[in-house]
Amino acid sequence: MRCALTFLATVAFAAIAHAQENALPKPKLKDYAPDSVRVGWQYFAKGDYEEALRRFQIAIKLNADSAPGYYGIAYVYSVQHKFDEAIKFYREAAQRDPSHADTYANLGYALMAKQQYPEALQMLDKAIELDPNCGDAYLHYANYYALKQDWTNVEQSVNKAVKCGKKIRPELRKTLEEHGVKIEGG
Repeated sequence: MRCALTFLATVAFAAIAHAQENALPKPKLKDYAPDSVRVGWQYFAKGDYEEALRRFQIAIKLNADSAPGYYGIAYVYSVQHKFDEAIKFYREAAQRDPSHADTYANLGYALMAKQQYPEALQMLDKAIELDPNCGDAYLHYANYYALKQDWTNVEQSVNKAVKCGKKIRPELRKTLEEHGVKIEGG
């Protein structure tokens, strides 16, 4: 009898353990997408754009709705001056997370590089609407005004960017100052 009870107790404990094990949440593949994005930015920071791109692509394979994955891909393409691809992936990122101001600012930059100015300015406006302190949007506006040689608006835009915390590279500062642009700080 004692053997039967021990056997039943063992079976019961095994059944409870099995039920508890199956009750634990199991991670889904998409849960690993943020890690892949994080590692992608680490490779990007080291200048390894190909591996960064691969990691961002893995993120969107793990989670087709990973806005940070699409953004990372677009950013790599922007740095590589592959603006058609960058535009495509910034649009994908914006579709999945329409609240990320940097996506719109960088989409505006890429559109400007393709000389699609009306839409580029709309994207910069959207970035500023979402985040009035989006320094990149102001810098991209300054670039647009510089193309038009509108130095008054360049100065206003650059100074807004500086107030938002953007640093102006010495070579850019020198070029702007040669055109009479006065930069406050930054």
